[in-house]
Amino acid sequence: MDGLTRGWLRSGRLWLGLAGTALFLGLFFARTDLGELWDALRAADYRWAVPAVALWFVSAWFRSLRWGLLLRHLARMSASALYPVLVIGYMANNLLPARLGEVVRAYIMGQRYGLSKMAVLGTIAVERLLDAVVLLVLMTAAAAFVGLEGHLRALSLAAAGLVLGGAAFLLWAASHRGAVERALGFLLRPLPPRLATRLQGAVDAFLEGAGALRSPMVLAGVALCGLIAWLLEACMYYLVGVAFDLGEGFAVYLVLAGAANLAITVPSTSGGVGPFEWASREVLVAVGVASGVASAYALALHGLLLLPVIVVGLLFLWGIQLAPAAVLARAEEARAEVRE
Repeated sequence: MDGLTRGWLRSGRLWLGLAGTALFLGLFFARTDLGELWDALRAADYRWAVPAVALWFVSAWFRSLRWGLLLRHLARMSASALYPVLVIGYMANNLLPARLGEVVRAYIMGQRYGLSKMAVLGTIAVERLLDAVVLLVLMTAAAAFVGLEGHLRALSLAAAGLVLGGAAFLLWAASHRGAVERALGFLLRPLPPRLATRLQGAVDAFLEGAGALRSPMVLAGVALCGLIAWLLEACMYYLVGVAFDLGEGFAVYLVLAGAANLAITVPSTSGGVGPFEWASREVLVAVGVASGVASAYALALHGLLLLPVIVVGLLFLWGIQLAPAAVLARAEEARAEVRE
């Protein structure tokens, strides 16, 4: 067992993730008719999987365009240069604990293009927050047609309040960096110097990542690319629904995309296994899909989101002549540097 593996096994985040996955998978299977699930998996028309997966990779291209806009105050990067790095990052998130794929992206950008890893991580953090905003907007608009009730409605309203508040603060902070740094310096004064320095560095990186948003044109482009990317991903969900003959309208898949992708922000293992399946199933059951069929759909959808990305991400790693084990070790070192 190497030092990296031992470090993961000692990580509290890993064990918290395992607990989260176990909890949500328990909830998922406790309310699933396994016989019905198996019948639905056998009856599905998997020919729809090919165009469904292709749509995800097209959506990733728009995410690359968006990332290029967020990076433009650091370096001018084309979507074609960023696309393999982005897919590699998603691949690493699907395989590794603690969302290490974000650090993998920052490491590759630092090694290949000489960019600050902390600044790149800042752009990724901004990207994630804006993703949540776009998802909530789509989810809220679609929910008006679907009519969510109960705990899903409460969850979506709570998430909307938190994320929209965070986005509003982000836009303000991007234009008032000096005020934020002065306020932060005052708030961090009572803390131990090492902790204060780490927190200051994290906030500085986040604000550096948000720097591109000071331009209204860039902000509009980022929002548009994010919107297109999520609509394409929802189309993928729709095609998988056609494979399972769910017969639901597109609005249901917009709600599903929002609920499932927001759910994976809670602690879980690699790829959000557990929360994604649970949230997808709950949305479908709420609109009248049979329990076993909804569970089969959720499992198949998540498999199509995970496995092709892992394969293509590994191919991209090979294409840029980086060994997976070396990237993993260096990314772990980069995460340690970021924390110091």
